Amino acid sequence: MRDRFGTSIRRDSASHAFKRAMVRLILVAAIVAGVTDVLPARAQQEAPKYEVTGFRDARFGMTEAEVRAIVTKAFNLKPADITSGVNSVEGTNVITVNMPALDPGPGAARVAYIFGNKSKKLIQVNVIWGEVAFTPAIDPNAMITAGSRIERYFAGFAWKKDTLRSGIPVGENTIVLFAGEDEKKGAVRLIADGVKYQMQREGNQTTSPDPKGPPKLIINYIAERDDPDIARIERGKF
Repeated sequence: MRDRFGTSIRRDSASHAFKRAMVRLILVAAIVAGVTDVLPARAQQEAPKYEVTGFRDARFGMTEAEVRAIVTKAFNLKPADITSGVNSVEGTNVITVNMPALDPGPGAARVAYIFGNKSKKLIQVNVIWGEVAFTPAIDPNAMITAGSRIERYFAGFAWKKDTLRSGIPVGENTIVLFAGEDEKKGAVRLIADGVKYQMQREGNQTTSPDPKGPPKLIINYIAERDDPDIARIERGKF
């Protein structure tokens, strides 16, 4: 059985354990909590396990040709709609698709499919809203609303014990809305960038500076969280 984001779902007993941060995202017309409530104990036990296997029909381990064929059909694209490039630092190949809309995020989206340095097989997929050049100005409220919906969606599944994180600031205007690891080697990260937030720490409240750019919403689907297939310098070379 697969969910709408293209991952395998297995039903089994598991618990959710969130490391919480007291964070609030400050929006133009609303304040949205950056932390998802933990499911009740019974719901935790009955929640299906989330296995990270790719994004929709593009599965980890596929070749670039296989992924191109799948995304062309799935998103009704022409071959010219798919661009390719190289990450020279990590030694990976990347194909990118720009779409005028991708639910549930607002506006256009970019999906990047990353292929391993040695295997040349799919190892990661990044879904990004708010970065496509032809995207009109996005209301920050709409972006964070979409992020909150996706956060709640992921929080409805069972993940590896003690791996869930929610509402974690990682930069002046960047928040990890959700991070989780499956029982195998996969991981998911949901990140809001270009947002303003308040954080309560040891009784003191601080506010991040105003963002310098538009808001972005990013999902990372990762096949090998601990040992990604990227270029490395062998030990002892220097």
